[in-house]
Parts: sequence; structure tokens; C-alpha cells
Amino acid sequence: MRPFTTCLSACVLAAAALGSPAFAAKVGNYHVMLTPEGRAQLGLPDTPPPATEMFYYGGSVFSNSKVVSVIWGPNVNPTTVSTVPGFSAALVNSTFVDQMGEYSTKGHKSINNHGSTKQIIGRGTYLGQVQIRPKNKSSSLTDADVQAELHYQIKIGKLPHQDLNTLYMVYFPDGVTITLDGLVSCQQFGAYHFATNDTKLAQNNLFYSVEPSCHYAIENIEFAASHEFAEATTDNVPTPGSNPDFPQAWNTSDGYEIGDLCGSGGTLTAGSKTYTVTQVFLNSTGRCSTGNYTSP
Repeated sequence: MRPFTTCLSACVLAAAALGSPAFAAKVGNYHVMLTPEGRAQLGLPDTPPPATEMFYYGGSVFSNSKVVSVIWGPNVNPTTVSTVPGFSAALVNSTFVDQMGEYSTKGHKSINNHGSTKQIIGRGTYLGQVQIRPKNKSSSLTDADVQAELHYQIKIGKLPHQDLNTLYMVYFPDGVTITLDGLVSCQQFGAYHFATNDTKLAQNNLFYSVEPSCHYAIENIEFAASHEFAEATTDNVPTPGSNPDFPQAWNTSDGYEIGDLCGSGGTLTAGSKTYTVTQVFLNSTGRCSTGNYTSP
């Protein structure tokens, strides 16, 4: 496997540390959020990189995201099951998404002379929540297993068919682990997003995020999910290693995505409900976003 990019987030992965900084470090093929234990095991620093600038590399974004929350079997935490639909519906139709409009690709030239997908990022749609009955019954999965299961559930009609705006956000029970190059969810990492084809823009690509439970509080699950959603929206084919290029979309020159430089959180309010979301880096201000968000 090629080297993957990691996003280190004590604020997500330790229940009492939502205010700690999140940042990325390059050690392999996926874009994952490391636990403090994983960071220490890999000998990575505890300080984030300095604020910088996002560049466009010619890849695709979500024009109007269509989110499906996928519940991996009957044993996912009931609080997650009951909270995620309202959270997801608010997330895609919010001022949180509005601020990402500056990463529309229409009107932007890529820095690598690869052209542009000419997309405008706008608010999205929540397609609903589906509890699948996994064909794969193992409690120890690989990323390939997750991809195969999503393809199978789409094939049998349990999940809606993918298109280039659809993001499957998969939530797992406690006790189910996902392994990436020897790193184990809840031990070394807590979440990631990916695409089944990470080498080119493809009409049949499938975009997804993996949200292990890890006994985290619901606020931590929301923070991690919003982080992956924001990065998938603005860079739906993640960077392999520290040298972004097509088909990546928005990255720093060394492969950080918009959530990687920002560790603080904000509140997303929808009616009487409130949720926790990540802040993101904005080129327009040269720093992380601040404040809270509303839906609709």
C-alpha cells in the first residue's frame, strides 16, 4: 500500500478533550484520525502544523452532497442510531456547508494544470438511515471488507445506488474493529473517509466514511463525522501520502485537508436540537472557522 495520511485528533478520540488540537501527519495510504495512543506509537508530535493555504489540484468535490447513514447491524449504540438521522439532516443543510462554498471548483484553475471539474458546492440532502444486515459477520474487518459490504448492499437494493454526490457514512457497533495496515480502530485510529477508486475520476466511484463507535460519547461521534463529511465534500478522493496531485481536490501542498488544521468545535443548531461539529480551515480568512452554525 502507498503511504497514508493521518489526521490526529485528541479532541475527537478522548471524551474529555474536544478542545484539543487536531492535525495530520503523513504515514501511509488512508486519511485516518489517530488516537493519542496511535500518535504515540508512531512517534508523531503533539502539536499541529501551522495554518497555511489550500490549493486546488483538479479533482472533484460534492456539488450537492447526498448522505446516507449506514448502521452496521442491530448492535450499534442506540444513542448513535437515534441521533444520527437528525444530525445528518442538519449537517447537509446548514451554514456549516455554506462556508465550504469557497472551495467550489468552478472558476478555479488547478495549480498542476489539470483543469477543473467546474463544480459549485451547495447544500445537500439527507437520503435517510439504513440498518443493514451485514453479509460479513466478522467483528474484525479490513477496509476492503467495508468496501465489499457496501457494494453488496447496493447490489441487493438495501442501499441506494451510488453517484458522484453520494456519501455513505457507516456507523459501527462497539466490538467491531477495522484494520488498516496494522493500525486498529479504537486502538490507533478513530475515523476516516475514502473512495473505492483513488487513482482517477470514475463515474462508478463510491465515497464513504468509517465511524467506529469506540465507546465514545455522542458528541465525539458527531465531531468525527462532521470532520469526515467536510473533508469528503471538499476532497472526495483523499490524498495518498504527503504529495497531493490529481485526482485530489483541495489540499495544502503537503497533503492536509480542511479539517486537519483545526481542532476546535462549534455547535450546529436545528430547531431545539444541538450537535457538535468541527471547525475547518478557510482560505478566505487564512485561519480556522469560528462560531456556531444553524440549519436550515
